[in-house]
Amino acid sequence: MRRWPAWIVLVLLFGACGGEPAATTGTTAALLTTTALPVTSTTTAASSSTTAPSTTTAPPPARVEEVEIPAPSLAGSLVGEPTTRIIRVYLPPSYASGERAYPVVLYLPGFSSGDMYRVRLPNDIDALIEAGRIAELILVVVDGRGVLGGSFYVDSPVTGNWEQYLVDDVVGYVEAHYRTLGRPESWGICGHSMGGFGAWNLAMRHPEVFGAVYALSPGLFDRDGLAESQMFAEARTVEGMLALRGRLSGLGPGEVLAELRSAPDRFTVAYGVAFAPNPADPLLFDYPLAAADGEFERDEAVWGRWESGFGGLAAEVPEYAGNLRRLSGIVVDYGRWDEYRWIPKGCAYLDELLTAEGIAHQVVAYDGYHSGSLGERIREHVLPFFSTVLAAG
Repeated sequence: MRRWPAWIVLVLLFGACGGEPAATTGTTAALLTTTALPVTSTTTAASSSTTAPSTTTAPPPARVEEVEIPAPSLAGSLVGEPTTRIIRVYLPPSYASGERAYPVVLYLPGFSSGDMYRVRLPNDIDALIEAGRIAELILVVVDGRGVLGGSFYVDSPVTGNWEQYLVDDVVGYVEAHYRTLGRPESWGICGHSMGGFGAWNLAMRHPEVFGAVYALSPGLFDRDGLAESQMFAEARTVEGMLALRGRLSGLGPGEVLAELRSAPDRFTVAYGVAFAPNPADPLLFDYPLAAADGEFERDEAVWGRWESGFGGLAAEVPEYAGNLRRLSGIVVDYGRWDEYRWIPKGCAYLDELLTAEGIAHQVVAYDGYHSGSLGERIREHVLPFFSTVLAAG
């Protein structure tokens, strides 16, 4: 066997190293890019040696698997979303040594994020299990960025059917390839920011799939939330979107897509194609404002479509009240000092609506911002919550 020089061995050893944390609660942020910290994952790898081994041993199974799965639900999108996607699957310590089945938690990241922010896998979850803080479970992390940075986990003719992808493709794949308990009482869904909205929306609409939800700093509007959001609160943002619309007129599909990918306000673009898609429009979505005599003229019908994305709660809560009562747990969790002030307002508004309908839930406010305490919230609150409410056998 080839002998490596000592300096190469040292480089390899140092290169393999890598390396986070309460908050007060009460009952009663958009979701800009969150930059994920390095994630430690355990993968299957053969060890190297300077001498030939006397016996051959199988490498240990991966504890965090990166799996490419089919995504037929995304076929036919106008932006060319791939029809295979990568999901990350955390497997608990005992998974490889028995035939036991486990509850599953699905995690949805925020806009422009593809992983769990400030949570190290498998280290952090292993530590909680070892300390007796949570029971063993399977965790599935779904990258919902898509071509434009954020899918909002909803169906759209422009970006593809992301709701269907999660409910059918992701859940179906996990059920078929891992030892799950195979019933909604054992499936939880959570997420942050854009993913917090996605978790709330999917649990509300699909109690036949998910049995509990924990939404962290979710994108939710109260009655005035859309106007107060970063998409419309400042005139310069609106002017920039109108200028972009003008530049894209007459361009071909490939040129339009390139412009949208690099647009200064990618969040507004992604939100528009998710909630007000229009394949015939130069921007691929309807925009609710137009310039008129130095002011902005509003199309009320289109504005209503934008508002119903993160908003429309006053109609949705009564409509889906029966579904929500089927869930074993509902938690909405936000920072009091969230930079996006419309998010705390939206969470408090949802609290009022759920209370009025008599739907059991918790809305928890803590002393923090939009993302700074996210890792701590997941470790100290989200995972213990699911360990308590999900059926484990």
